[in-house]
Amino acid sequence: VAMIDPLENNLFDLPDYENTEDETFPPLPPPASPGRDDAEWAQANGGGNQQSQTKDSAAATRKAVKRPMPKLDAQRLISERGLPALRHMFDNVKFKGKGHEAEDLKTLIRHMEHWAHRLFPKLQFEDFIDRVESLGNKKEVQTCLKRIRLDLPILHEDFASNE
Repeated sequence: VAMIDPLENNLFDLPDYENTEDETFPPLPPPASPGRDDAEWAQANGGGNQQSQTKDSAAATRKAVKRPMPKLDAQRLISERGLPALRHMFDNVKFKGKGHEAEDLKTLIRHMEHWAHRLFPKLQFEDFIDRVESLGNKKEVQTCLKRIRLDLPILHEDFASNE
């Protein structure tokens, strides 16, 4: 193998790569996550002593707070905002009557959608109606409806106002 003469090919200004050391770079930080400052990362990776590293790792592995997901069940349906709230929902609504059935139905549906959203905002109205239909077979829901139809007291306030 023939060696190339540097002076012959005008390569005399190139650095001597064969005898240079590679640069060492610090490791890249992990992607930014909520609740973590860059100062914490620097301290955990090299800055500070061993004791501060154990504190930071303990703080980093926080326990997740478990929040139970609310369910649309019979108890929620017969609660104060559920079926009993429907008794007074239409107190100040004026329906126009004969010849305006479409407008009246639209008003009725709008109020029902509002009630459904206040009771359980996660469901769309159609899904809410399907769920309420299936809950209508439960004994406590049927009892609540029977008490509403017979104008019997349902909630604690009803008992207090009767006395």
